[in-house]
Amino acid sequence: MEIETRISKLIKAKEQGISLGIYRITFGLLMCFSLLRFLYKGWVESCYLAPSFHFTYTYFHFIKPILEPSWAMYAIVLLAILLAILVAIGLWYRTSIICFFLVFTYLELIELSWYLNHYYFVSIIAFLLIWIPAHRCFSIRYDAIKKTTTPISTLYANVLRLQISMVYFFAGLSKLNTDWLLKAQPLKIWLKAKIDTPIIGDYFAYDWTAFLFSYTGMFYDLLIPFFLWNKKTRPYALIAVVIFHLMTAALFNIGMFPWIMMVGSLIFITDEEWIKIFSFFNLEIKRKVLPIAYTPFVKRPILIFFLIYFVFQIGLPIRHFFYPENKLWTERNYRFAWNVMLVEKSGSTVFTVNEHGTNRTWKEYPSTHLTTIQEKQMSFQADMIWEYVQYLKEKYYQKGITNVSIHVDCYVSFNGRSSQLFLPKELDILTTSKDDIYDHILDLK
Repeated sequence: MEIETRISKLIKAKEQGISLGIYRITFGLLMCFSLLRFLYKGWVESCYLAPSFHFTYTYFHFIKPILEPSWAMYAIVLLAILLAILVAIGLWYRTSIICFFLVFTYLELIELSWYLNHYYFVSIIAFLLIWIPAHRCFSIRYDAIKKTTTPISTLYANVLRLQISMVYFFAGLSKLNTDWLLKAQPLKIWLKAKIDTPIIGDYFAYDWTAFLFSYTGMFYDLLIPFFLWNKKTRPYALIAVVIFHLMTAALFNIGMFPWIMMVGSLIFITDEEWIKIFSFFNLEIKRKVLPIAYTPFVKRPILIFFLIYFVFQIGLPIRHFFYPENKLWTERNYRFAWNVMLVEKSGSTVFTVNEHGTNRTWKEYPSTHLTTIQEKQMSFQADMIWEYVQYLKEKYYQKGITNVSIHVDCYVSFNGRSSQLFLPKELDILTTSKDDIYDHILDLK
């Protein structure tokens, strides 16, 4: 009975949308800054325009950059920036968030070698916001302000809270592996590269520091969601979130991820708590509850939709359990599973093309056709090696050379281990499928 009561409170409780409004504003502004940063660093050119070949996501091979006119991709990024601003201010909210989701996800899906967990996170948060009335508060539209007087279900805020909690929890769960717990890898490598950090850098030379960071990170990820949900521990948890992510931002090159998670933690602050915070600074949120009936808290189809959505969000991070190999080594089903900061890998690849019948042989070096980041990421990811081989095959087919086999000489270093052979040299990559190539990866030594 107690569990049913708590679930009922999570679904049926009513709020004015203050928490959702603040999260919408901060999310939109952060996306605006992130995309401006993308432009400033010249990544439109290096990610979309410079490559002669793009690695694609499974089921999304048809997603391509627009190369003509040459300014088209810049215009699309600028459009995403404009949409992020519209989301933040609540102008044409539904249209703006739908378009932002589509445009940002399109940009994300163009190039696989640029995959980052927080790109995926932004896409799914934007997708969730399509279904959530986050524009009921702090919106510049008159009709949206008027809707602020209509209570909305707490479920909508809890959907975002649950999604962020899952990111943390599965990130912590993925750290329960021997490299992280027994070898403090890859943190041992990364921290020793930071010994020139002022004040604390000297401590990074010691192994015990790496173990301290490893276990702290694991327990933080596993426990912080529960502390954020609990009213009594929430203030301390929010302080921990800020300290933890500022530390990771300062020490590790992981882009916008720490800032996105710090902003995400704001959704855990309830409407009642926000009112107290504003009152502390002598700010008042004007609320006028009109004598109108409550709208239905959530219709059944919406509940079913969210249920199905979270089934997928649970399934994606645990799907690797259906395979026996070391997921960090093979990276089968590694993406979209909140595997954060788990591996330090580097590789080298050289391809050999044999023409049957003539016994002619060519060496193919990836740097000939790929950008630096494409070559780096492909060198230790089997599905990208397979996809690049298909690209080579097409190039030779265009030259009239069709009866070929392509082999790869690939060595990979993983979490401080010596470089070792990744795929059998005798394997003709053209004889295997994209999924089956994982079965050919040699065991980790």
